[in-house]
Amino acid sequence: MGNPINSAAPGQSLQRSQWGAPLSIMAGFAYVAGYAVLIVLATIGAVFAPQAIAPGAPKWLFAVIDGTLMVGGAVLVTWLMRVKLNKLPWAGMALPAPQGVPLLLGFSSGAMLLLLVLWLQHELGWLNVSGVDTMARAAPRLALGLLPSLAVGVSEELTFRGYIFQTLGERMPVWAAAGFSAAIFALFHLTLGGFGLGFVVSAICVALLFTILRVATGSLWCAIGFHCAWDWVQTYVVGVAHVGQQGQDSALVRVSQSGPILWVGKAPAIEGGLIYGLAMVIALALAISYAARRKRMPQWSRRLALDGGAI
Repeated sequence: MGNPINSAAPGQSLQRSQWGAPLSIMAGFAYVAGYAVLIVLATIGAVFAPQAIAPGAPKWLFAVIDGTLMVGGAVLVTWLMRVKLNKLPWAGMALPAPQGVPLLLGFSSGAMLLLLVLWLQHELGWLNVSGVDTMARAAPRLALGLLPSLAVGVSEELTFRGYIFQTLGERMPVWAAAGFSAAIFALFHLTLGGFGLGFVVSAICVALLFTILRVATGSLWCAIGFHCAWDWVQTYVVGVAHVGQQGQDSALVRVSQSGPILWVGKAPAIEGGLIYGLAMVIALALAISYAARRKRMPQWSRRLALDGGAI
């Protein structure tokens, strides 16, 4: 298929697609706003529905129901907005059938990066191990923890690097769409305790990292794997918690953090520390290098085609 977008005349912020209505910048922001409301409602429903569906059920069943509803809600909302309302192709969401190699590449990269940062904290005396569970006892929790971690990875990547980035990128240069979607991603985490400038910087860096991974690999699966591993490691492998508090009891390794707040953060959102921000900057640089070697760097000054490519 040829170029799916007919370019607008110079000076115009409007372009017309063979798929439907004119693609204006203001309409793009309106779609994103409406989509965000629906995603929030779907997320809230996924959190509270398990109690209504299976009251008194074991924790593992809650995890299964919650993860299924989270992913199902995100996919349904995205499909309704993208295909039914916008009348645009699903291919632009960059979420084909699961791809094992990119998923595992992203997962291993995210896990190794976070473990490296935690090791560095330990060597600096800022991370103290307070307990280690046996693998026999922890293995079921580690395995079960993959489901909610993967559900968060799929739903958030489809939301931010899928619909929001693509919808804005079809109407403005890629650099602007990447910046706006990264800022929206950071604001969506406003409710986390300790939210501040450090976390905003880290969130924007990781959002740009995931955007580049999407472009470099042609799909969201590498970013999903990275996102999943990052959440899984800090929740189920090493239970990172507030500075001065013991890590989560459900983790394989329980720790307590100390050290300068500027460097290690002060909230469950551990990414508020400068050490995590620097890790994200390094990961972003590596992703840029990877994309450049594959000759798949984002074409920052161009818009996105309806199938997700730059034009």
